[in-house]
Amino acid sequence: MLFKWILKGLILSFLLKTTLSLNPDDPNVCSHWESYAVTVQESYAHPFDQIYYTRCTDILNWFKCTRHRISYKTAYRRGLRTMYRRRSQCCPGYYESGDYCIPLCTEECVHGRCVSPDTCHCEPGWGGTDCSSG
Repeated sequence: MLFKWILKGLILSFLLKTTLSLNPDDPNVCSHWESYAVTVQESYAHPFDQIYYTRCTDILNWFKCTRHRISYKTAYRRGLRTMYRRRSQCCPGYYESGDYCIPLCTEECVHGRCVSPDTCHCEPGWGGTDCSSG
């Protein structure tokens, strides 16, 4: 029981760490579900041969006969469980900077700023794809 609580706590803290690194209100944050494997301890009913004796007519064994029956006991084994988590990452054309996703312009916006992937917003009087034309 304690193991389950510890496992749940570790999974929750890992999920919070991975999902809170980017601002979820940022419109340039995309997310997807990914699977991962977790090793868990699981219980199962392990069969074993239980020997017992009954009274019988076998005079050579002092009127005792050996009998067998299958009984079960709780045993434990390691198993793999597939878990899922939501991963946040910057949408295509954006890169991570702190808690936000910033647009990426392959050419530097010389006299302006990058406002979306490969799109510069030029200062007044400047133009062109990289704001270098006056």
